[in-house]
Amino acid sequence: MKRIIVLSALLACVLGFTVLQAQPRVITPGLYHPESAIVHKDFIYVTTIGKGDLAPTTKDGNGSITKLDRSGKVVDAAFNKSPLDAPKGTVIVKNTLYVADIDRIVGFDLNSGKQTDVIDLSGEHVNFLNDFAAKGDSVLFVTSTDQNKIFSVSLGKSHRVKTLDVPAIIGANGLVYDAKSNTLYVCGLEFNDAPKGEIGKITWTAGRAKYTRITNLTGLFDGLVLLDDNTLVVSDWISMKVFSARLVSIDLRTNAYKVLVENTDAADIAYDKVGKRFIFPGLRDGDVLEYK
Repeated sequence: MKRIIVLSALLACVLGFTVLQAQPRVITPGLYHPESAIVHKDFIYVTTIGKGDLAPTTKDGNGSITKLDRSGKVVDAAFNKSPLDAPKGTVIVKNTLYVADIDRIVGFDLNSGKQTDVIDLSGEHVNFLNDFAAKGDSVLFVTSTDQNKIFSVSLGKSHRVKTLDVPAIIGANGLVYDAKSNTLYVCGLEFNDAPKGEIGKITWTAGRAKYTRITNLTGLFDGLVLLDDNTLVVSDWISMKVFSARLVSIDLRTNAYKVLVENTDAADIAYDKVGKRFIFPGLRDGDVLEYK
């Protein structure tokens, strides 16, 4: 009987935890169209497209980077010490926070927020640079949602920009790079009532890139995280009419998928390994949320 009582208590605790964590929790309210988040040491950096109507391609100097502590408290509402227009995806290489800003990549020093680098991609006729993945300290991959492309950008004294030689990826958006397997995962966001965005991977053989779709799931995919060697997690807006997102996990061994969270507000997503939680900006409502 004692054993049954103990097991029942444990089960109740587990069920209670599950219920408590069933929905994301707001940790920072009231930002202006937050789009991307990244966790680094004691801080969370969130890009915001700016006040007023959502204008992701307008050069208005209205964008910013908000620096939060791990609890979500605002440390610096204007971390960037030079103007941004509509900043989206972020990546950190060494001590530099890189931000995708319409048709350029801007680097900021993590200690001071001062601008340290600008990589101009306007010559590629892009208007919607979106998300990043870093390959070591020398290469950035960045998506162009409007051009259905992924660019490879070398870092250093000179910046060489190349288009990955793969078929067009409809609404190329979220990126994540797995160094162990030299694999770049990508998802697409198509602004359509019948979404055709897909999730795939890019691998290299003898220096040649190959794109492979990894699941039949289609959607309006935004953020992408590699949770472990076998699990991808993606945010999906489902429909532009509804403008309500869900989080979906994909088993890379079987390509099967399952819905983790429904009816939430998730643009780009980040995973906080220390806190064992997802952090995602609510583009619709202006909140930053956590999901354990």
